[in-house]
Amino acid sequence: MNEEKSNQGVEAPPIPRLAKDETDYGKLSWIAENLLKNPLKVLEAMQNPSGKGIFACMLIINITCLIAYGLIVGSFSGGMQWYMSPLKIVAGMALTILFCFPSFYIFNCLGGVDMKPWTAFLLLLSSVSVFSILLVGFAPVAWVFSQSTATVFFIGFFHIAFWLVSTVFGMRVILRAAEAFKCKNMSYPIFWIVIFAITSLQMMTALRPLVGKSENILPKEKMFFLYHWGNLFSQTIDLEEKEGVLRR
Repeated sequence: MNEEKSNQGVEAPPIPRLAKDETDYGKLSWIAENLLKNPLKVLEAMQNPSGKGIFACMLIINITCLIAYGLIVGSFSGGMQWYMSPLKIVAGMALTILFCFPSFYIFNCLGGVDMKPWTAFLLLLSSVSVFSILLVGFAPVAWVFSQSTATVFFIGFFHIAFWLVSTVFGMRVILRAAEAFKCKNMSYPIFWIVIFAITSLQMMTALRPLVGKSENILPKEKMFFLYHWGNLFSQTIDLEEKEGVLRR
């Protein structure tokens, strides 16, 4: 009896938690989850010999998410845009990364961040991966508006809003990394993020049309993205006024 009481009073030892196997580094689910929860963990894992496959997995995540969102964009007009919109969005983001990376590395150096070029590129790719995942998360909402809106300007407005929100949250990875790498002046990465956002919008404008129908695959006229959307807004207002006159 005493032995039974003594055994009842002894607590069972806690069940040890299994350490995460390093082979999970190559799983898309692990990478996507940690990009959202702890992106610096992914960046650290890529520095390990067992994390070589993470780079290829992030490329797959980016391309897949951007293609998926591009299909939603192309569904508004249909036809040729079904495949041209995804292609242009993937190509536009790839060119934006390529063009903005040199200034990204330079601004890191100016901020006092001790980072090698390859590490800087992996950091930029990680932030864009978060952007892509967030953007595809908005895809169902974007599809609802694309199927219930007939005006190019208004559906374009929602796409720009989703794009900017995803950019803000995606680029937060860079700010967190700047703090971790003890950046001496946070104004440098913040200023670069503004440059990246403007460049990405201008790149998509240069590859227009993404929304709406056109006989040309690429535009013949060069145009700043603010001026382009201003023209679309004016055309929308004029069209509404003409329709209002005809109804009277």
